[in-house]
Amino acid sequence: MTKPSAIRSGVPAPRLLGIRLPRWVCAWRVRRARRREAMRRHQMTVAFWRSLAVRQAALALLSALVIGAILSLIQGIGQAERERAKFANAGRMVLDLVENTASAAVWNLDPDLASGLVRSVLAIDGVRAVRLVEMPDRVLADGMRDLPPAEEGGAFWRGWLSGARFTPVFQDLARTQRLLYRPAGGPRNSPIIGRLELEMDTSRAAADYAAFIRTTVLGGLMRDLALGVVLALLLHTFLTRPLRAVGLAVARIDPSRPGAARLPDFPRQADNELGYLVRRFNEVLRLLDRSRSDMEQLATHDVLTGLPNRLLLQRRLEEALKRRERRLYSPELACQDEPHGRTGRGAGRGIALFFLDLDRFKHVNDSLGHDVGDRLLKAVAGRLRDCIGEDDMLGRLGGDEFLVVTENALEAVDAAVLAERLLKALESPLMVEGGHLLHAGASIGVALASEGAEDANTLMRQADTALYAAKAAGRGQYRFFSREMSERAENRLSTEANLRQALSIGSFELYFQPKVRAADQALVGAEALVRWKHDGQLVQPGAFMTVAEDSGLIMELGSWVLEQAVREATHWTKLLPDFHIAVNVSARQIIAPSFVERVRDCLARSGVPADRIEIEVTESVMVDSARSLEVLWRLKRLGVRIAVDDFGTGFSSLSYLRQMPIDTLKIDRAFVQDLPRDSAIAAMILTLGARLGLEVVAEGVEREDQLAWLVAEGCPVVQGFFIAEPMPARQLEARFLHPLLMAREDEREGRSA
Repeated sequence: MTKPSAIRSGVPAPRLLGIRLPRWVCAWRVRRARRREAMRRHQMTVAFWRSLAVRQAALALLSALVIGAILSLIQGIGQAERERAKFANAGRMVLDLVENTASAAVWNLDPDLASGLVRSVLAIDGVRAVRLVEMPDRVLADGMRDLPPAEEGGAFWRGWLSGARFTPVFQDLARTQRLLYRPAGGPRNSPIIGRLELEMDTSRAAADYAAFIRTTVLGGLMRDLALGVVLALLLHTFLTRPLRAVGLAVARIDPSRPGAARLPDFPRQADNELGYLVRRFNEVLRLLDRSRSDMEQLATHDVLTGLPNRLLLQRRLEEALKRRERRLYSPELACQDEPHGRTGRGAGRGIALFFLDLDRFKHVNDSLGHDVGDRLLKAVAGRLRDCIGEDDMLGRLGGDEFLVVTENALEAVDAAVLAERLLKALESPLMVEGGHLLHAGASIGVALASEGAEDANTLMRQADTALYAAKAAGRGQYRFFSREMSERAENRLSTEANLRQALSIGSFELYFQPKVRAADQALVGAEALVRWKHDGQLVQPGAFMTVAEDSGLIMELGSWVLEQAVREATHWTKLLPDFHIAVNVSARQIIAPSFVERVRDCLARSGVPADRIEIEVTESVMVDSARSLEVLWRLKRLGVRIAVDDFGTGFSSLSYLRQMPIDTLKIDRAFVQDLPRDSAIAAMILTLGARLGLEVVAEGVEREDQLAWLVAEGCPVVQGFFIAEPMPARQLEARFLHPLLMAREDEREGRSA
């Protein structure tokens, strides 16, 4: 039942999964959003004690005080030197004044004159004690007076800047003396008759110096504080206050509407750095607001085709799944969505996801260039856009992968109809810019949203799995996702994980299938075949090689096979002059940048001649790209032999035989198994090889009549279970090489006998 408040307002209350929410819930959500916004702005403001204004004021005051203290210290040191010089000069003046009288008193040994001299000297201001001494150490007269203590200033300065604290500055200059000689102008080099000792009063000099220091420190402190305050006020007026205004304006900027805000102008600072900063910031805000839609377009759309990219597709797919879920739980919404209120089989409006991948798009890039490939992608996007509905979504995931989402697949048959329409749209050739008429077929994987309404990632993963199955079934196909596909995909992932572990712990073994001359079955070579020892059993390559190829593990595995095969063949090639080892190489290995260098290094380490190594490739590798052709010619120039494996099962065109550096053709087992009843193709390959000067090897020989026919037709080399099954290296040596060594040894003994 509808609440009265909703009826009075005339606006339907919000719903969640079909359930009407009360008004107070919406009001609570609004208040919570406002509190979060206020908290966000509060976090952008700075606490007072951590603000730039307080910190710069403290820094200005501290800097002024430190600089003032340093200057005061320098001034105090200079004043101390001047006071010391003044104090020393006062003592010398007293000695100069009474020197002659003192000499006369000592020379005449006149006590009265000596006593009068002492009284006269003590009467001089600043003299504390005097003593007149006759040589060697007889005192004629001495005297000392008690001076009043120097004033130590107020209570605060008594302990720190009193005169008593600076007395040690003059202590070393307090005592002085003058040597006395014969009076009446006697020479200085005449005998010394006595000396006049003088002690000056340091308290007055220390008090004067203390007064200077107090004046300097107090005056300097007040001056420095005033300078710091003025500097802080200037910085606050011209820097921190405008910056704070800028910061508050920045805090009020709405990220969704940056152009609506504007930083305040500062007329008095319009021409300096701050004014420039404000103008540039306002300009950036306007540009951000103007380009916001462009940035969103770039972030959510493919640059080449203009279609939604993976991010936007995933977002819209999530929204579609949520709408579907709401319809499933709310029949009222389903009635609103369906035309004329139908609520039958389409009440949930099923969602179908189509994962498209263009067939052989790589060949267009390799043969015609990436520019033509880009034009083809744009043409494909236009063709797909024309064949989907207005409510359907089309996007590009990247490369040659496209995605189509429809919410109108009421049943699986509806999705099948759209899949067939998409395939048919790409059947006819496309005319791209530059005058190229290209065919762009596709494979499609289809995933349907189940009743549980999977998330977007799950649905895209299911469509990708179905696409893999469609490609495996043949080009130009579509396949629906099924649980069996998921199980196969999981098994494939498990196989890949086990392969990675096997490579890390070395669980692979190398087997060799002998290749013999058809006429006398003499050993001429062997083909290296890899086996996987897993759970105590040997796994054949057919069970894991496709996974290794798709996952890229074939690179590491192929390198290991090449290294092991060449290493095993090191001493075999020394025993048999015509022996060669064959190694199968995949297309991904061939086009690897360092493949030729790896082969060269392997040969250099082993010492095996290059012509004893045969690289086996399939026909598809031979014509797949110009890169493969270049690598094969580099291998040929290196001296390595090139063999075409499974010849006759690939491309019908034989023109590549004249372009490729081929040494050997291998007749596929499919053409050998029906010998001698059906021998047309095998005979044609033998004739072709003979005419082109190529060696021909028949593989898959399993019966005696097959071997007899091949011998009669002149096939040079055969291999197969009738000759020998693949075996480990030691078993190959025991079966084929040891008898040969024994025969050679017997022959040498017979000759020597």
